Amino acid sequence: MCWKSIIVKKARCVIPLLVLLLMGFLTSEASALNRILNVRHWVAPDHTRIVIDASEPPDITVEKDNQRILIDFKDTAFPKNLPQKTIFNKPGLAFIFIDRLPENRVRIEISLSDHGDTKVFKLPKFEGKPDRVVVDIELPEVEKKETEEREQVKTARKDRIVVIDPGHGGDDPGAIGWARTQEKDVVLKIARRLRDNLNQREGYRAFLTRNGDYYVPFNKRLKIAREYGADLFLSIHADAARNRHAHGTSVYCLSTGGASTEAARLLARKENLADVMGGSPNGENTDASDPIVLNMYQTNTINTSKTYALSMLKYMEPVIPLKFTTVQGAPFRVLKLPEIPSLLVETAYISNKKEEKLLRSSQHQTKIAAAMASAIVAILPADSGRKAEPAITLTREESKLKDPISGDQKLKIAVQDKGNQDRSAVSTSGKSTVKGKKKPDSDGLQEEPAVYVYRVKAGDTLEKIALKHDTTLGALLKINKMKLKDPLYAGRMVKIKDRPVQKETRAVVKKGVSKQTKKEKFTYYKVKKGETLDIIARRNGITISELRQLNRMKRTDPLWADRKLKLPLPSSL
Repeated sequence: MCWKSIIVKKARCVIPLLVLLLMGFLTSEASALNRILNVRHWVAPDHTRIVIDASEPPDITVEKDNQRILIDFKDTAFPKNLPQKTIFNKPGLAFIFIDRLPENRVRIEISLSDHGDTKVFKLPKFEGKPDRVVVDIELPEVEKKETEEREQVKTARKDRIVVIDPGHGGDDPGAIGWARTQEKDVVLKIARRLRDNLNQREGYRAFLTRNGDYYVPFNKRLKIAREYGADLFLSIHADAARNRHAHGTSVYCLSTGGASTEAARLLARKENLADVMGGSPNGENTDASDPIVLNMYQTNTINTSKTYALSMLKYMEPVIPLKFTTVQGAPFRVLKLPEIPSLLVETAYISNKKEEKLLRSSQHQTKIAAAMASAIVAILPADSGRKAEPAITLTREESKLKDPISGDQKLKIAVQDKGNQDRSAVSTSGKSTVKGKKKPDSDGLQEEPAVYVYRVKAGDTLEKIALKHDTTLGALLKINKMKLKDPLYAGRMVKIKDRPVQKETRAVVKKGVSKQTKKEKFTYYKVKKGETLDIIARRNGITISELRQLNRMKRTDPLWADRKLKLPLPSSL
C-alpha cells in the first residue's frame, strides 16, 4: 500500500472524529445556555402583569423609560417556540417584541401605553414554578378611583357589607384536582354566585376582592375589606390532601397562637405561601404592625368570628358533609383583619374525585353559595337604618409600637366612660384616692373625675393597659408624655384617671313650673366569655347601633369578658 493511500485512509478516520467533537462542543455550549420557556400575562383592573419563565436563574439587565421596558437576557438561547411579536392592547401594555442580540443575548421589548409606575423583579423556582422574571405595569389612576368608590360605599352605606375573597388567582392556581380542575377557577365561580345571591337581598351589599383570573396580594385583599368598611370578610377555598379519600367542608378563624390541629397548621402554611406562588415581590414579608394591631383589637373580633363560623358550619353541612364539626383555628395571613370578623371556608376537597365533580358542577356551586348566603343572613341580620361607623385608625405612635413595655413609669390613663360604675383603689402610699370637685359643664352635666392606681403585672404591655382601661395608645402616650421605649417594670403602681361620669340630666321648664329630674331606667349586664354585641343586642330586643350608642361604644371598641354594659329596662318595669 502506498503512502498516499495510507494518508487518505487516516484522513477519512480523523475528519468524522473532528466533526463529532465539534458537534459535541456546539451541543454542550447550546445546552449551557438558559432558555426562555414562556411569556404569559394577567390583566387586573389596576395593573397588568407579564411573567417570563426561564429554565435557569436569569442574568438580566433592565432599561426603562415612559414608552418601553428593555430586558436583556445574557447567555440565553433565542426562543424559537415563541412568536417574535405579540400585540396585546391591554391596559398599560401595547405589544411584546423578542429580538436576537449578539453574544447569545436575547432582548424582550415591552411597549407601554398609558400607565404609571413599572416594576421588574425576579422570582426563584418554587413549588413547581420555574425561575421567573415578573413585570408589573401599574395603573394608579384606576387604583385611586377604586379606592374612592369603596370609601364612598363605606361612608354612605345603610346595608350590611360583605367582602368575598376568592382564593389564589393568576399565577397561583391553588390546588389542582384529578380532572385538572384548578381551585382558583371554582372558588371564583362560587364567590360570584354568593355575591349575586346577597345583592338580591334587601339590606345587603357584597363585593369581591378579585373578579377575574389575576392574583391579589394578601395586603391588598385586607385593604379592600377595610376600604369598604366590611361587616364580614369571607375567604373561599377548596382543600386538597395526599389522601385522596379526604373529604368535607371546614371553616377556619384566625388563631394568634398555634393551630387547633396539625391539619390546620399545614393548611395555614400552604395558604400563607400564596403570595410567593402568585408572584408578589414581598411575598415572604409580613406586615410589621400586625402583632401590635392584633394585640390591641383582635380578641373581640376572634370571638365574633367564631360565632359566625358556627353558623357557617350549620348551613354548609346539608350541602357537603363536614370535615370538622368544630371551628378550626390557624394563623392565616389573609384573616388578619383586627376590626373585621373574618372566616376562611374550605368548601370541599378538590383532590377527592367525587367532590371535585361537585365543585365543577354549576348547580352545586349555586347550592354552596346559597348555603353561605343563608349563614351570613343568620349572623348579620339586615339593619337598613344603620349609619356608617368610622373605621379603625391608629396614630403614628401607635403604629410604631412593637415591643412590650417594662419599667418604673407612673402612668395617668385617660379612660372612656364605663357607666356609673364607681372605682376605688389605693394610692402608692396606701391611702384611698380622693375624688375631684364636681363641675357643671356647658350642657348642665355633672363631672366627677377620680384617680386610682393600677399595679403593673408581668407581661403587661402598653396596648394591654390601654385596652383594659378603655383608652387608646395615642391618648396614653400623650397624657403621660411618654416615649414608646420608656420602661415599665412589673409591680410598679400606675395612676389611672377616669373621664367625667355623666350624672342625671335636669330639665328646666318655663317659669312657674317646678324643676323635675329626668331619670332613665337602665340595668347592667356583665359580658360573658365568647359573647358578642350582636348576640347581646338580639337577646335584649335592641339593635347593635342602639347598644353601642347607649354605651358610647365605637364599632372598633373591643368587648372584654366581665365588662358591664348598660341595657334598657323593659318598658313594663
